[in-house]
Amino acid sequence: MRSVDVTVDVEGATGLAAASTTSTVHLPDDVGGAVTVVFGYPGGGYGRRYFHMVAVPGYSQAEHHTGQGMVVVACDHLGVGDSSQPDTFELSYERLAAANDATATEVLSRLADGALVDGVAPLEIGGVVGIGQSMGGCLLTVQQANHRTFDGVGFLGWSAIETNFPARDGTRLTYPMPPRGTDLRPVAAQLLGVVAPDPDHYRYCFHWEDEDPALMEADLESYRPYTGVTRGDAATPWGSATVPACAVTMMTPGAVAAEAAAIDVPVLVGCGDRDVVADPYAEPKAYSSSPEVRVVVVPTMAHMHNFARTREVMWSAIDEFAATVKGGAAR
Repeated sequence: MRSVDVTVDVEGATGLAAASTTSTVHLPDDVGGAVTVVFGYPGGGYGRRYFHMVAVPGYSQAEHHTGQGMVVVACDHLGVGDSSQPDTFELSYERLAAANDATATEVLSRLADGALVDGVAPLEIGGVVGIGQSMGGCLLTVQQANHRTFDGVGFLGWSAIETNFPARDGTRLTYPMPPRGTDLRPVAAQLLGVVAPDPDHYRYCFHWEDEDPALMEADLESYRPYTGVTRGDAATPWGSATVPACAVTMMTPGAVAAEAAAIDVPVLVGCGDRDVVADPYAEPKAYSSSPEVRVVVVPTMAHMHNFARTREVMWSAIDEFAATVKGGAAR
């Protein structure tokens, strides 16, 4: 597998001065014929390296998919990881989605033209699939509805109905958050990093008990969104120290319901046994315009799928879904 970092200017797409995104394109060793391209969008508190975790062997989703002959493009949202950091309160769902669409369009163009990097010939692009984990799933919903970027989309650990936390007693935990579109500046000090699950709730929701303790504990130790705790460093390269402020509104019921209902390409809903999706099998009704909605629920997997011992079950489900997606709708 060869990996190439790509920076894309998204100022024109977003109206934000000097805005750019950073992605990593992971290329298979051998490419023959039309190639499927998978774009991965991480969740809140995570960056693009979530899709290529190498601290412990066997945790790279990018290596798995490129081993199947696919191209994997792992993307940092604006305001996340190595992408530029505009005023966080200017990062609406729509602007973040527009930046991700502009990034995908440019990367696909470079792949098709042979302009990605020296030594990589033009590729014939087949199906183009977007997958979004958690916050990435929310933004992917808006992106696909507004821009029709992909031929198929996968929502991993994201509910188009209502995203909330599982509790140890079997109930669901919700937190009072303002609705989408609220100006968060006046309430930022009372909300960001303050109204949030406690550490045990994160532990129960995000990680299954049998996970590799080195990865799990490092992740949990630094997962404190909006508090300035160091993250995305050598100890947690898969993480992001920053999260767009609008992410706190994503757990309000039906935050992107209208956009979900407008998606008219195949959909994969992927969840862990213990996840932020209360009823995975109710999710298809949210995608009423989609010709096909597949649901996969993976045993002994919590919300952060790529840490789970059963992670390859989810990756294989994505392989199978991507193999059925027909190219052309995204271009």
